[in-house]
Amino acid sequence: MSVVEVLLIAVSVSIDALAVSIGGALCDRTGRRLHNAAWAALFFGGFQIIMPVIGFFAATMLQSVVASVDHWLAFVLLGLVGGKMIYEAIAEKEPEKNGDGSPCLNCPPDFFAPKALVVPAVATSLDALAVGAGLAFAGTGIWLPALAMGVVTAAASIAGVLLGTRIGMLAGERVMMIVGGSAIILIGVKILLEHLELLPW
Repeated sequence: MSVVEVLLIAVSVSIDALAVSIGGALCDRTGRRLHNAAWAALFFGGFQIIMPVIGFFAATMLQSVVASVDHWLAFVLLGLVGGKMIYEAIAEKEPEKNGDGSPCLNCPPDFFAPKALVVPAVATSLDALAVGAGLAFAGTGIWLPALAMGVVTAAASIAGVLLGTRIGMLAGERVMMIVGGSAIILIGVKILLEHLELLPW
């Protein structure tokens, strides 16, 4: 897997964590931006390393059973992840607004408390779990992609917390999810075509 493909996957799976970090920044009433950014980076970035490794080794244990169709499984898994991202970007409704035009959010008392971050960190890394399994079936390594996913997600989380209010006012999240989902699908297609020896190079 090329460096460009690794970065495309890393950026694509980081978008959910970026969105959640932005939402948390809009919710935050503590004013501890650096503190919150550090916790967001640790949890979101950490789980984006752990989950694809779990997915990879779980799939590796099944690889001998599904060796004849492993490239199809990689294609399907990456296609589902990318398709889900595109569907969510298209189907997502606009958030309700308060009277002053700000987003109407149901905010917890401390969004970035460690115990509060576990659930969103797991939820935003489920795509990475599936990507890790897809990479195992594709016969590629996991350590570089997993590390890239974690580092890029940690950086995205920090940006989301520190720039949340400004980023939250932009309308670019849907476009980012569509582009990211499309990139993951195309990587799955490339893996399939390589195994079928249908690529001209």
